[in-house]
Amino acid sequence: MNRIKELRQENKLSQIELANKVHASNQAISAYESGTREPKEPTWQALANFFNVSVDYLKGYGYSKDYIYKQLDDAYKEDYLLTFELEPPFTSPFISARDEIKNYCKQNKINIPQDTDLDFWKANFNFIFKDKSVNRLLTTKDKYSDSDIKELIINAIYWYGLNPHTRELVNKLNHNS
Repeated sequence: MNRIKELRQENKLSQIELANKVHASNQAISAYESGTREPKEPTWQALANFFNVSVDYLKGYGYSKDYIYKQLDDAYKEDYLLTFELEPPFTSPFISARDEIKNYCKQNKINIPQDTDLDFWKANFNFIFKDKSVNRLLTTKDKYSDSDIKELIINAIYWYGLNPHTRELVNKLNHNS
């Protein structure tokens, strides 16, 4: 089932208001929400653009960027430990998510406010969607646990926090294995 009704209600819009925003009729919006009619691709795109989500997310697949940023915020605020194994030359199998985020911010001269919010993460961590595993979350038909999503995000932050020389060495080691 698509997420049109869910997003419309989250944004406190009536069907008529949404219809006006995306240049559709309120009957069409009603039919899309009930599943009796499918939007054409331009309408899917107009709805996705309006709600600032991907078409796949709107169709009911994947996770929203806001949800992923919320997982990042949760990982920072809780005492969450990563449990994935790092490839050589790294040896520690446990990394604190908060420490990894702080290390990245320190390297990139980003001041972390005392009360982080989604706007902070959006402004400073949008690079996480360049990571293939994190980006896949936007369109996946698979279900991930919140812990799995947090590990993917922190792994992306860790990877992008490496200096380019170290990243190149790790890539060479992976290709030679």
